[in-house]
Amino acid sequence: MQMQLPLDFTNTFLVQEAIIQNELWLDVSEIAQGVGFTTTVQVSIALDDALQPLQNETESDYDQRLYDALWRAHFQLSLNPLPFATFNFTFPRKDWKTKEISDISLRLRVKRQEQVVQIGLLQDY
Repeated sequence: MQMQLPLDFTNTFLVQEAIIQNELWLDVSEIAQGVGFTTTVQVSIALDDALQPLQNETESDYDQRLYDALWRAHFQLSLNPLPFATFNFTFPRKDWKTKEISDISLRLRVKRQEQVVQIGLLQDY
């Protein structure tokens, strides 16, 4: 049975505790609120680079990929009683020379700590 998670775009106040910022992680908490996260959410620089648009793609392609990755991470955490989950994330990418569309598959890990959720490639941990 398939289940669709509801999207909640209400602006809720995030509790910002003293979190040590690491240069290898980017804060995407505002975007992550739309898929249901209520804590600080960070993505790794390597994941951000992998999702960035190529020459023939638009900025909205990146936004959609990031949103999809966040939604999938939230979904995986909701299914898993452990504070982490590992999953495959696949998205289409159009080659700028041949115009062929290929699927890019990334192996991601989401890790929930006290007030921070981190999402990144396996090698980022």
